[in-house]
Amino acid sequence: MALIDEKTLNALRARGLHISSPIAAFGDGVYVCKPTSTPGNKLTRPVGQYIAIDDDVPCPDIDAPMLRLLSENGKWIVDAQDSAGGMGGADFVNEWSSAEDAIADICDFYFGDPARMAKKER
Repeated sequence: MALIDEKTLNALRARGLHISSPIAAFGDGVYVCKPTSTPGNKLTRPVGQYIAIDDDVPCPDIDAPMLRLLSENGKWIVDAQDSAGGMGGADFVNEWSSAEDAIADICDFYFGDPARMAKKER
């Protein structure tokens, strides 16, 4: 797996999304989070945050589930698994052939049809 290039990360930051430091355990993928200060889809229940270690970028207050973004074998993966013990009904893992498609998927989750995120409310 490879580090995600700054152009891709900056496209997400430009939408007001927060990007974690690369996470070696996830193949140098990153968490993508929507801070409470960024308008968009959100949940009414509390959501979990990642824990920053050492000099890692700390997670801001968020009001929507975190997504994982990673690049693996020429594919871009957007991972929204929150359930323990396997995939839950609202979990998804989407594979894309380009960074642009992965960015569009992430932006749709946070800023598109709210019904997609509403599934995570349960």
